[in-house]
Formats: sequence, C-alpha cells, structure tokens
Amino acid sequence: MTREPSLTDIADATAQLDELAATVRRIVNQAWSVGHTRALLDSPAPAFDENLWATLVGMGWPDVLVAESAGGGGGSIRELCVLTEATGTVAAPVPLAAAAAAHWCEQRGGDDIAVLLDDIGATMSEGRVDGHWPLVPYGAVTDRLVILADRHGEPVLGTVDATGGGVKRQTERPLDHSPAANITLDGAPLCDIATGADAVARHRDAVARARLATVAELIGTASAAHEAAVAYAKMRVTFGRPIGARQAIKHRLVEQRSVIEVARALVHRAADALELRHPDAESLVSLAVFWAIDTLRGVPEGATQVFGGIAYTWEHDAHVHLRRAATLVTILGTRAQHRSVVADWLQSR
Repeated sequence: MTREPSLTDIADATAQLDELAATVRRIVNQAWSVGHTRALLDSPAPAFDENLWATLVGMGWPDVLVAESAGGGGGSIRELCVLTEATGTVAAPVPLAAAAAAHWCEQRGGDDIAVLLDDIGATMSEGRVDGHWPLVPYGAVTDRLVILADRHGEPVLGTVDATGGGVKRQTERPLDHSPAANITLDGAPLCDIATGADAVARHRDAVARARLATVAELIGTASAAHEAAVAYAKMRVTFGRPIGARQAIKHRLVEQRSVIEVARALVHRAADALELRHPDAESLVSLAVFWAIDTLRGVPEGATQVFGGIAYTWEHDAHVHLRRAATLVTILGTRAQHRSVVADWLQSR
C-alpha cells in the first residue's frame, strides 16, 4: 500500500529542491551570462555554444531523467525543471528541455543532442519514415531525432540519425537566433524503440515533460527580466524619487512577481502529477502551458517597459529575455490547443 506523503516529507523535498536551485543557479552564472547570449546575436552563426553544452553534458543534466541503470541521473521532472529554470535566467542557448525529454523517451543516456519531434503524422514503411516538421528548435544542430510514426496503422516510436540519409534540414532563424531547422524525412531509416500503445504513451509522456521543462525555462527568463526591472526601479530617479516608488510601476512589478509565482506553483503541481502518473497529469501540464502562453510571456514585455527607452538599445539585456520568451512560447503549442484541454478537464471535474 502506497503511503501518502506527509507534511514533513513535502517540507523536506521542498528544502532539497530549494538547495538544488541555489546551487544550480550559481553554477549557471559562473558558466554563462546574458551578455554572452547577446554577443551570439551579433554573430552570423546560430546562437548555440558547444562549450556550454559540453559543460552541461559533463554534469549529466541532459540525462537527469534517465534511470541510473541506463547511465542517467535517475532524477525527477521537478529536478529537470530546476535545471531548465536556471538556464533560463541567463538565456542559455542550449536545448536542455528537448534533449532531456528525448533521452528519457529513449531510456538511455548520451553526450549527443537528441530532439523529440511532435506527432504530426509521420508515416513508416519497410523500416523507413517520411514526414515534415516546419520548425524544429535546435534542429540544425541535433544528432538524433525521436519520432512517433504510423506503420500501416501501428504506432512506432523510433530514432532517426539526423546526419544520415533521407534527412533534409533547412536552417531557420527564430527571434532568439537559436539553430532551428525545417526538417523533412524522405525514406530515412528508423530504429525502433517501442510499438503499439506503449509507443504512444511514452511519446505523449515525453512531450509533456519537454513542455513542462520549457515552461520552467520561461519562468527563469521571466524571473531574470523581473529582477533586473526591480533593481532598475530602485535606482532610477526621476523628479527626486525612485521610479519604483510610483504606484503604476510598483503595481506592475508586484503583479509580475505574482504571475511568476503562480507559474512556478503550476509547474510543481504538474511535475508531481507526472511522477505519480496521475490521470490529470496531461491536463495539469496544459494548465501550466496555458498560463505561460497567456500571462507569463508578458513579464519580460512588462520589464522592458519599466526600463523605458534604454531597454531598446542593443547593449541592454532586456531584449535578450524578450526574444527568448517569445521563442519559447512558440515551442509550447497554441493557446487555443491548451485552453481546450484545460476547459474540458475543468468541465469533467
């Protein structure tokens, strides 16, 4: 019989996660900064840093969800969200959420970049797969694609070598200049992982994990933008008073902090549901995603307004957070899609 967690258990787990978050943020701040990301925006090359990715791989972050027996960290989705939130605070140009979900789906670790593709009707015949994905984040630098395809009515979960035959990649340039790609598979060899209901369930669960970790990354981006705006509001003086003392600015900043904390609570709740395989897990993930798309993405925009004209200069960090937030939102799906899931879930309760 499974024992329900006590208040002591919850408090201990929360304290451990808080300690992990503080440690991870120190590590990230030593390895990267928003200024580094801004410098990449000046380069004609996509905004991706191989050395930073190698550092994260060396610490085992992309494999945090993989079981220890398979060479991973054996961690929880909450721990992954702590990691992605930390990378979000410095707008780190790495595919941590996507790679971690893909590695979990494959149930094996690795130092390469794997990307989990959405289920958009890929078809398979004689061991080869066809399909088209118009915008794959980090698709231009990925080594492997994890795909759910249809083989004569049977779902098949498998991997495709992104550098092999039958794979066509056309580089795209999203707002944050990350190495996205338009990917077409034309008879690409597929290596099976799972089939049938197990393939569908594993892919859906992995997609949910990727989306939730992306929301956590957006929380990090929003938090960094908000903290910078608060600091600026305290030191920027007009007409003899800090602008943070003015009611309009004060209310904006308080509202933005509330939005961030609600988002973090929704992520924690959905993460716990995923770990417990609760029947409401997918709906709770959509609730967190809907909040991120509908409200959380506005925090970097509001922070930019607090800075005023200085935020629109190329040398300022505000636009880096704004770009990253806008790009992350596009990864999460449409607002209408998640609103529909949440509405159906609420009506059924």
